[in-house]
Amino acid sequence: MMPLLVLGGAALLATALLIPPVRRLAWRWDLVDRPAAGTHKGHRQPTPYGGGLAIFGGLVLGLAAGQHWYPGLLAREHLLLLGGGALLLLLGLVDDWRGLGPLPRFALQFAVAGGLVALCPQFLLPLPAPGPAAALGALWLAAMTNAFNFLDNMDGLSGGISAIALLALALMGWWAGRPDISLIALLLSGAAAGFLCFNFPPASIFMGDAGGLFLGFMAAGLSALLSHERPADPLLLAPLLVLLVPAYDLCSVVLIRLCRRLPPWRGDHNHLSHRLVRLGLSRRGAVLVLYGLTLVAGLGALGALHRGNPWLLLPLPLLVLVGAGLEYAARERLLEAPPS
Repeated sequence: MMPLLVLGGAALLATALLIPPVRRLAWRWDLVDRPAAGTHKGHRQPTPYGGGLAIFGGLVLGLAAGQHWYPGLLAREHLLLLGGGALLLLLGLVDDWRGLGPLPRFALQFAVAGGLVALCPQFLLPLPAPGPAAALGALWLAAMTNAFNFLDNMDGLSGGISAIALLALALMGWWAGRPDISLIALLLSGAAAGFLCFNFPPASIFMGDAGGLFLGFMAAGLSALLSHERPADPLLLAPLLVLLVPAYDLCSVVLIRLCRRLPPWRGDHNHLSHRLVRLGLSRRGAVLVLYGLTLVAGLGALGALHRGNPWLLLPLPLLVLVGAGLEYAARERLLEAPPS
């Protein structure tokens, strides 16, 4: 385990060192998020994108260094996952730079997710029928890809949640005897933490769609691989429940938009973080609360796996149901007024 921790620290350091030159290049190339570009922006000053490139660079450098301790560890499934993540990173980079419509964005996301599931059955969710397993696997990949991107609505939010969730997946991979999964998850967690050094409020750089799509796709793929290790076992849900906070935010905000007859991709201030702010928390306080909830989900899933008791997973969905019920009861206070 010690070499993995060293590599995770190396990915953190590499990403942190890559941020300043990436930030300078982003200013030079006008890869900048300007608040006037959208009414749902939560910041006032122009801020460069490019954090996703630094995270990717930290991962690649970590994998290169990891070949010293774990030569030949990466198999076909890992290379396909990394290739799909790189494609979505490029998609997000183009969207950050020039802006893309929803149709090409979602079409490529589903194409990459579907292609990964078709080429590599390890990414199918373990269900008896292969058809539903493939469909749910592709849906899980595409949904979490967008969920992590949706989370990037406050300084430090998506990066911090990514670091915590991926650390939990790394521990699960180690316990499952999958050092390959553990290595990739730990490198990603370290890279996200290195980025967080510059993104925790007040942020001096954003990960952009490039970083959100990449981290979401990678986290979804790693959780699917771990879930595939436990076919016909209720504990197959444990790796998926680690991503409970991003999943809840995605489902709730999409439902809110659909109920208002708005496109699901239309930005607003109704994300879970915004709803916490309307309860009286500061923006930083809302981010820290969501860190805590992600930690609870990760520890709950890890505890169930450690004990080998799937019943220990039950409090997590129950917590979601209680939270959703309380939010519905207080919806008039929590939600932004619909556009006229």
